[in-house]
Amino acid sequence: MDADEPTEEYEDSPRHTWRHVRTAVTLLILVGFVVGAAWYSWNNVLTGDDDEAAPRAAPTCVPVAPTDAPDPEAIELNVYNATQRGGLARDVAAAMRERGFTILDVANDPLERSVDGTAEVRSHEDQRDAATLVASLVPDAVIVADERSSETVDLVLGNDFEELASDPEPDQTLQPCD
Repeated sequence: MDADEPTEEYEDSPRHTWRHVRTAVTLLILVGFVVGAAWYSWNNVLTGDDDEAAPRAAPTCVPVAPTDAPDPEAIELNVYNATQRGGLARDVAAAMRERGFTILDVANDPLERSVDGTAEVRSHEDQRDAATLVASLVPDAVIVADERSSETVDLVLGNDFEELASDPEPDQTLQPCD
C-alpha cells in the first residue's frame, strides 16, 4: 500500500462524511442566496414601476387641465338611433337629460347611415368642444364634423352601443395643483 492512497477506513470515517455534508449544505445556501438576489432584482429593479404590490404615496393634488367645453345645459343635443333596437334613442336621451343636457330631438337617424362602432357625434367644427364632451360619455364614439348651420350636436347610436360611461365622482380630498 502507498502512503498517498486513501484507505477504506478514512473514506468511511465520520469526519470525512461530515465534510461532504458540510460542502453540500454550503453549496445549497449559496445557490439559495443567488436565486433570492435574482428574484429581488427582477421584482424591484427591472419592474419597479409596474409593481402594483409596492405601496405608493397617495397623490396630494390632481392636475387640472383647462377646458373650453360648455356646461351640459348649454349643449343642444339630438339623440338618434342608427340600429334596429327599438327605444334605444329614447332611453339614452332620458339618461342624457338626467345629466343636464338640453334634448331637442329623439328619433331614428335622419341620414339613415350605418354607424360602425358605438356612436357618432356629429356637429359643426365650431361646436368641437361640445361634441368632445358628448363623445366622452360614449365609449369609443367618433366625432364627425359636418357643415350644419345650427349649434346643435347629434349623438347617433350604433350597433356596438351598450351604455353611457359613468359620471366621474369628484373626490373632495384631492385639490388642484398650483
